[in-house]
Amino acid sequence: MDSKNDEGTNQNEPTVLEWFISLLKLRPLPFPEEAAPEPIPVEALEILDEVLPAEPVVPAPPLAEEIPAFRLKAAHIRLPAALILAFVAQFRLEQRTGDTVWSVIPYLLAMALIGWSFWEGDLPRISLSTARRKIKPIRVRLPWLIAAAFLSLFTFLVSGGNRFSLSMLVIWSGALICTILSLWEGEFQPRLVWEKVRARFPLKAIRLKIDGWSLLVLVSFILVTYFRFTQLPTVPYEMTSDQAEKLLDVVDVLNGKYSIYFPRNTGREAIQFYLAAATDKLLGTGVSFITLKLGTALLGLLTLPYIYFFAREVGGREVGLAAMLLAGVAYWPNTISRMGLRFPLYPLFTAPVFYHMARGLRLKQRNQMLLAGLFAGLALHGYSPARAIPFTLVVGVIIYLAHRIARGQRGAVIGWLVAAGLISLVIFLPLFRVALKMPDLFMLRTLTRMGSSERPLPGPALKILLSNIWRGLTMFGWDNGGIWVISIPHRPALDWVTGALFHLGTVFVAVRYLKRRNWLDLFLLISIPLLMLPSTLSLAFPAENPAPNRAAGAIVPVFTLAALPLAIIPAWVRAHWKNPRAHTISLLVVAGMFLLSAKINFRLVFDDFSDQYRRGAWNTSEVGGVIQAFAESIGSFETAHVVPYPHWMDTRLVGMIAGKPTVDYALWPNNFKILLSEERAQLLILHPDDIESLDSLNKLFPTGEVSRRTSEIEGKDFMIYFVPPANRTDQIPTPEPET
Repeated sequence: MDSKNDEGTNQNEPTVLEWFISLLKLRPLPFPEEAAPEPIPVEALEILDEVLPAEPVVPAPPLAEEIPAFRLKAAHIRLPAALILAFVAQFRLEQRTGDTVWSVIPYLLAMALIGWSFWEGDLPRISLSTARRKIKPIRVRLPWLIAAAFLSLFTFLVSGGNRFSLSMLVIWSGALICTILSLWEGEFQPRLVWEKVRARFPLKAIRLKIDGWSLLVLVSFILVTYFRFTQLPTVPYEMTSDQAEKLLDVVDVLNGKYSIYFPRNTGREAIQFYLAAATDKLLGTGVSFITLKLGTALLGLLTLPYIYFFAREVGGREVGLAAMLLAGVAYWPNTISRMGLRFPLYPLFTAPVFYHMARGLRLKQRNQMLLAGLFAGLALHGYSPARAIPFTLVVGVIIYLAHRIARGQRGAVIGWLVAAGLISLVIFLPLFRVALKMPDLFMLRTLTRMGSSERPLPGPALKILLSNIWRGLTMFGWDNGGIWVISIPHRPALDWVTGALFHLGTVFVAVRYLKRRNWLDLFLLISIPLLMLPSTLSLAFPAENPAPNRAAGAIVPVFTLAALPLAIIPAWVRAHWKNPRAHTISLLVVAGMFLLSAKINFRLVFDDFSDQYRRGAWNTSEVGGVIQAFAESIGSFETAHVVPYPHWMDTRLVGMIAGKPTVDYALWPNNFKILLSEERAQLLILHPDDIESLDSLNKLFPTGEVSRRTSEIEGKDFMIYFVPPANRTDQIPTPEPET
């Protein structure tokens, strides 16, 4: 798979559409071969007969001996054997079948085989061409930079109130635009840009051309879109307290409270709340779970094209497509995108930062690095663990500088990194002002996990860290932790097909780096533990690690590594099995592996995870439905209540389900006496084990009626206490003396 062009593919190869047509016709597809030598003219043969001495005529061998017999070589065995051993080992690990040792041994053999296969040259080379021109030092446009400095200072000053205002947004946007213009490579004139656009897309002759590969990518994207959005209203079905906190912040935005940093629930960055408010305004979905889920599912979907682009930088367009498909159907990215929480913002910004950094350094394009800085700055307004992205970007550039490819241009690359950091800083400015004004709140979640501010460390810090790193790195093939609201506890984060491909891809890239010293290979491997630091640095609460949400940035390199062995199979077949039918079969095998992975992940998300989540979450939707039905018939929303009980449902969620997002329906037993002044019909929801509250209500309302509501989920029944209108005691009963 040596690159012939920028996409890393041979332009003479048949297109995907031609492959499909060949499959439908059941005929082998001819591949381009070397041109046959020109026949020797008859005159030349006569001259040779006169010059060369005559030789005895040797009878020709039989026809069967003219075609050399097929010889099975080690190159034909190593890759298939590695795949089979890895699949068997990962399947056993996932199923917890037998002794773990008998799963580890096949894995080690599989890794040794694929490493040996690459070292011996069995596997085709996968790489993209690198621009040979030198990296140009930055020439700053001083007037634009001065304007950017003044506007940035004003942005910092007007951000002190932790509020976005129209004037502040205008100044902030101006600071960002001026900063980019001061550092942008090439002339940036709107008139020239418009002329280029008109020249490339003339209005009189707009034609849409889709080749076979583009069609395949489009169909693939439709498929992963289906995985992200199908059954979205019901998977997951119930909200938890985290969603309640987020919806209250959305209510604040809808009511005109435009915070830069939302202080509720230990503090949260802003992007998701404005996205949810926009979703409600555009679609009319209300302050509801589906409003949150639509936004985060969209974020998860938008991550996939950039995963394609980054993986294409690593190994060509086949690797990019395989990475997008595997990540698109996988249970880990799918579940965190469906929760209506900020989790998918981490991989959403990781992918473009990785892509623009890799592409900028490969093609020596400064503007790509500036875009990497832009996305790194935006990530800081998304989700707290995304604070690891700028750090990972810096490490990536350092790795590049440490390799021979950067010789003679290290100073210019450092200048690029400083420019990207400057853009990130301008974007971060409003949040930076908030961090200076409220440092305890801004760093609360980080400090309580890394340090002993909330609880003492349960052991030596270094020992906990090393244990956390090990458990974090084994989450892909062994145990993704016990957080049931975002994962299936204690199963691998990857299905057994993708898990096996990931581990083989890791060894493949490690051996490739040892042999070729490509900086991007080393960065790909190191980026995984770096992006998992928000999870592995949970020293005070090591039980929270691994956390699939805090490690979500690793989705980008993990699925890129998993895509490499899958995408290389057809190229390996073409290199060692010259029969075109063998290549067709290899495409069917690759498609079969992906479809098997898709089937497994579909079951994991829509059966296993969905059922487990419904059993774990409280049935607030049923309680909210009862209250809404009561209010719309014989009662009112004001006379319905939920009696809290230890470790039971969040009473705020009941109001959100009932259509009253700002109402908390909790009524504690010591406040039952306020019900005596109400003459309208009343409804109270109680936990079935709350006998004391039920006795108190019976004493207050002797004519009250109690019934048990059977839930759809076993163990989630609740009691309904109904008080008829104007049917109460005339006075509060005298309490009995204590014994």
